Amino acid sequence: MNVLLPALADGAIAVTPNRRLARRIHAEFDLALAASGQRAWLTPVILPYAGWLATLWESLLARDNAAEPRTLLSTAQALALWQRVIEDSGAALADPRGAAALASEAWSHVHAWGAGGESWRSWRQEGDQQDPSLFAAWADAYRARARRLGVVDMAQAADAIAARAALIGPDSPPILLVGFSELTPQQTRLFTALEQAGATLREVDSLPGRDARVSRTTAATPRDEIAAALCWARAIAIERPGARIGIVVEDLAERRDDVLALAQDILDPASILPGQSRSGAPFELSLGVRLAQVPLVGAALDLIALSDAPLMLGAAATLLRSPYLPEADALWQRHAALERRWLEQGVRTIALGDAIAAIAPYAPELAARWASGRDALRAAHATTPREWADLWRGWLTAAGWPGSRVLDSAEFQARQAWEKLLAQFASLGAVTPRLGGGAAIAALRAMANETLFQPEGSHAPVQILGVLEGAGLDFDALWVAGLSADRWPAAPRPNPLLPIAWQRERGVPRATAQRELQYARRLTERFARAADDVVFSSATGIDDPPLSPSPLVLAYPQAPQRCEAEAWSDSMALSVTLESLADDSAPPLPPGSAIRGGARVIQTQSDCPFQAVARHRLGARAWPSAGPGLAAFERGMLAHATLAAFWSAIGDRASLLALDGDRLDSEIAAAVGKGVACLPATRWRSVPGAVRAAESRRLNRLLRAWLEIERARPPFAVVAVETQRALALGGIALRIRIDRIDALEDGGLAIIDYKTGALDQPAQWFDDRPRASQLGTYTLAQRAAEPGVSVRAVVHAELRTESIAASGLAADRAAWPGLMHVAAAGRFADWRSLELWWAEHLGALAAELGSGVATVTPRLKPSPCRICRLQALCRIDSVRFEEPEDNGAA
Repeated sequence: MNVLLPALADGAIAVTPNRRLARRIHAEFDLALAASGQRAWLTPVILPYAGWLATLWESLLARDNAAEPRTLLSTAQALALWQRVIEDSGAALADPRGAAALASEAWSHVHAWGAGGESWRSWRQEGDQQDPSLFAAWADAYRARARRLGVVDMAQAADAIAARAALIGPDSPPILLVGFSELTPQQTRLFTALEQAGATLREVDSLPGRDARVSRTTAATPRDEIAAALCWARAIAIERPGARIGIVVEDLAERRDDVLALAQDILDPASILPGQSRSGAPFELSLGVRLAQVPLVGAALDLIALSDAPLMLGAAATLLRSPYLPEADALWQRHAALERRWLEQGVRTIALGDAIAAIAPYAPELAARWASGRDALRAAHATTPREWADLWRGWLTAAGWPGSRVLDSAEFQARQAWEKLLAQFASLGAVTPRLGGGAAIAALRAMANETLFQPEGSHAPVQILGVLEGAGLDFDALWVAGLSADRWPAAPRPNPLLPIAWQRERGVPRATAQRELQYARRLTERFARAADDVVFSSATGIDDPPLSPSPLVLAYPQAPQRCEAEAWSDSMALSVTLESLADDSAPPLPPGSAIRGGARVIQTQSDCPFQAVARHRLGARAWPSAGPGLAAFERGMLAHATLAAFWSAIGDRASLLALDGDRLDSEIAAAVGKGVACLPATRWRSVPGAVRAAESRRLNRLLRAWLEIERARPPFAVVAVETQRALALGGIALRIRIDRIDALEDGGLAIIDYKTGALDQPAQWFDDRPRASQLGTYTLAQRAAEPGVSVRAVVHAELRTESIAASGLAADRAAWPGLMHVAAAGRFADWRSLELWWAEHLGALAAELGSGVATVTPRLKPSPCRICRLQALCRIDSVRFEEPEDNGAA
């Protein structure tokens, strides 16, 4: 730097291999001049290599009046041109965009590492479908199309500039090549041509000569390795304020999210607090996220996609919850309630018209804006990329994007990146004059996914970098992580579109193991002198045998791991005396208070007191999930409704026995039709046709099988279907809905509860915490409604595809043959004893709920946590169970 900074002050141009080194040199230049007492100075010219080529090209076009003007394509334009060439070639490819990216890389390798000619032509063989031959055909077509369009891409630019270097060289200021670890043959040709034309070029090492202290260390796991590096960086930052600290991670692109989470936890724990700005963070993480993943840009992309076609429910709900819509803070709860309704209705996709109609009742202004924007879209016609970009800008403005609040620094930069993306998309018109709506949106989203976004770098003391970004930078302290023998040097990964022999001969990056060894050795040596204190590390891993450090770092002395990571939560807990409070009681209810939930209230209190309070007193509901077909509770609803419809029409056993084959078919079909109608029409239409047909067949089979059991019963008459009963129990008031009540021919009643899930057998009903308490609750409610009429049987009708059965208790054999006699249960002498047991135990559960008992004490077996789905509220340390086939609700 001692040579570089004065040369820049004298007007030299610095060319770097990447933008990060260019920014670093800019910052050091400014600091040096400010320290010398100057208050103003000319901005030095410091450019990454690609940017420098672009300036040379513009200069060449301005000087060469005789040459035909040719546009220099951007990366996005070149990729679009490659995609058009590949799609027009007729090749059967699953991912033309991915093939275009691979072909573009191969094209760059051919020019950067080739001898400067059209070497790909020799690889083409007519009729040959091998990858190199296919690429050669694409390359010919690409080159021909570029010539017709009058364009040249960055891969060709250096050779084109070298051919006319005489127009640039004599007037060029000194050129300093800073931080290049190696030069490609194409770069060498360009630099030689410029020198021969009179330009002055000089290579400058970006790393100062120093006697560095280098050591190596290991950690048990990759996570422990990064945590140790971050703790080490934190200690240095505290001990030496102002020190420049670097952490280079070999596989940062793969582990970015994990590294970021650890860095926030160890270096910036305050970042977890709401409303914290990232502008003052003590670290900066390179390798930004895909632009499409930035929330502000993602909202814009989804708004544009919604204007053209329906969005999947998840994407539509995320868009409505976005803070980048008008009045987001005031409407988010309404939007969340709307999402719940969509989920419960089984909606899978949301069109713009659906969204407008849904939000209009509670957000009329937003609905009006969207409707106005939709009308403008329908009236507009766009075909060229520029017209599409202008149309999208107008739609986003009409839709209210990016919201009402002031954007912070990172969001403002994201919006600038979005505008730059739209400008790049508009520039595709140079190679793709016409695009349909769907193709235009797909191209825009692809470009957003291929563009990395990272807010402009701060002067944070800790820089977390990838290998390529860290190469060439100097620090006060540097830790290089991930240097295990299996990853450093990296495994070869040659480009499949280029002949392997050609890549080996030319020394193309990633082509051979020898090439990767040389490259890794060169970078290791540069890292070893990039700071006064350098640590190389690797993880031993958790597999057998353990991983070894890379042979390239074994020569350095081994040091013990510098420190153990301590989570911020542990630090906080150890710094204060914590108090614990057992808060497992809700306020007691006034006597006679009504609680909604029917018979399920008592069963839930038996399953887990906390669940009962949360669900039936606080109104907590699990967030609905969107499955591919009908939910279990919906299949239960359909079965209940079908049985209710059938017996409402038939009425008694005698009428059932009188039905002949055709009439029975007709009555069953009518019942199934009425049962299906219990679902909202919008929900039923959202179910795939095959699922609807299969569900109708299932209901038909279930009803037929259950009717065979009904035929074998003694005579009965159905006296109530889906009837309501009031019950005062344990100081609370309940409204009970009973699926069905039958009057028996010889007196008394039978209560039937339809179940489409697995059942508890009668022997299991009378545990200390009663199971299957619904029938007991129904019996008590019926007794309260008609004290003079006895209940003689209680039955669970098991209605599952794999099992159709009646399970329950009967007061005597005549009531319902086949059911367990109450005396056979082994606990009660007669039916009256059974009812008294229910009144005592179920009443105690009701009294618990009314008094506020809310302990998190679920029954052990079977655990109600399987179907509760309120674990986010109770925070119990339970496993995540799959929801059973059905929870046939009472």
